[in-house]
Amino acid sequence: MILWEDKEGIYKEIERLQKSQLSDFYRTKFNKNTTNKLSLLDLPLLSRAELIETQPDKRLFVTDEEVVFIGYTSGSTSSTPLVSYFSAVDNYFFNPSLDTGIKRPLIIYPPLNKNFSYSFIQQCRQAPQPVTPIFGDYQNLPNSSIIANTTKVDAIYATPTIAENIHKYIDTYYDAKKIRLLALSSETLTKTKRKTLEKCYPKAFIANLYASSEIGQFILFPCKHMLKEGIEEFHFLSSALLGLELINNELIVTYALNKAFPLIRYKTGDFFEIARESCQCGLPGATLKWYGRENVDRIRTHGFEIHIEDIDRFFSTVPVRIGDDYQIHFYNDETHSEQIRIEIEINDKKNNNQQQEILGRLLRDTFVNSFMLSQNMSLTQAIDKHIISTVSVVFVDTFSHKTEKNRKIVNNIK
Repeated sequence: MILWEDKEGIYKEIERLQKSQLSDFYRTKFNKNTTNKLSLLDLPLLSRAELIETQPDKRLFVTDEEVVFIGYTSGSTSSTPLVSYFSAVDNYFFNPSLDTGIKRPLIIYPPLNKNFSYSFIQQCRQAPQPVTPIFGDYQNLPNSSIIANTTKVDAIYATPTIAENIHKYIDTYYDAKKIRLLALSSETLTKTKRKTLEKCYPKAFIANLYASSEIGQFILFPCKHMLKEGIEEFHFLSSALLGLELINNELIVTYALNKAFPLIRYKTGDFFEIARESCQCGLPGATLKWYGRENVDRIRTHGFEIHIEDIDRFFSTVPVRIGDDYQIHFYNDETHSEQIRIEIEINDKKNNNQQQEILGRLLRDTFVNSFMLSQNMSLTQAIDKHIISTVSVVFVDTFSHKTEKNRKIVNNIK
C-alpha cells in the first residue's frame, strides 16, 4: 500500500542515480528500466543485507569532499553494524519542539549523542520554533541531571528506558515538573511504560518518534492533537520523503535528502498498521500505529505471536518489583528441538542467594500460571501440550544479549 508518493521527485532522483559516474549500485539494481511514468511499484525493494554486503564506498553518490559525516547502526538486530555516508542537507523539515513551545531539550538519546548530533543541531536551528539542544551523557545520568538544572531544560530526548532511569536524578538535582516534553524513540513505548513516565513527568507531553540510522532523521511524529489527547499514533513527514509504503505491514521508505546514499524502497524491518485515514489536525495522509520489530518487539513461533506489550504488562503486575531488569530468551530445547525453552534473566544486585531463590521461584510460578500465549492458550497449557519444555529464572550481573537499546525479548530459536 502506497501511503505517499512524489512521482516527479522519484523520477528525477532515479535519473540522477542512473547517470551517476560515482557508483553503479542503483544502475545495476534498476537494470535501466525507467520511464517518465515511473512509480514506486516499478522499482525493486532494498534490504539491509544488500547494504551490508556492499562496501560503503561502492554505494556513494557524492564526492569524498561532500561527505560531512559517517554514521552506523547499533547492530541490535544484526551482528554486523551498517555504515552509512551522509552529505549536507539543506532542510530536514523536522520541528524538534513538536509545536509545544519548548526551548531547551536535554539530549540523552544515543543516536543523537553519537552519530547525528551534527544534523540535529541544524534541525534545531532551522525549525519554525528554533530550540537549543543540551547534549548530556546517557551513561552518566546524575551529571546529566545537574546539567539539566544548570541550563534549565524543559524537554528530554531519550529512549523510554533512559527517560525512566534519569527521573530519580532529575527529581534530586532539578524538578521533573519542569519537563514539558518527552521525545522518545528506539524502543517500543508500551502502555505500561507510558503510564510510568506519565507519573514521573506529570507536566510533560509524551511524544513517540520514529527514525532509523540508515535514514538519519525522524520521519514519523505525533501532532499537537495527538500529544494533548495521548493518542499513540504517527504522522509521516511527507516533506522529507519521496515515498512511503506498507507491504505486509512493513514500513518501506524512499528517502533522498541524503544525496550521499538515497534509500529507494528500503525495507526498514519495522511494522506498522493504518490507524486512521486522516487526523482532525489537518495534516495530510493516514496516521500509523506501531506494530513492532520482528524478533525484537514480537516473536512468532509455533503458531503464537508473543508481544513485548504483553510481557511488559505481566512484569508490571508481579508481586515483586522487577522494573526493566529482565530479559526473556526463547531457545530450542536441547533434547527436544521441536519444543521451546524459556529462560528469564533477572539483573539483580540487591538480594542474596537465598532471596534470589525465593524470588525466582515466585516469578517462575506466577509467569507459568498467569501468562497467556494467546486468547485460547495459557503457558501452562502449552507446557502440558509439550510446546514449551521448561521455564526457568536465572540471576545475572549483565544480560547475555547486550545493546544500548533495552531489549526485553530475545529470539534464539533456530
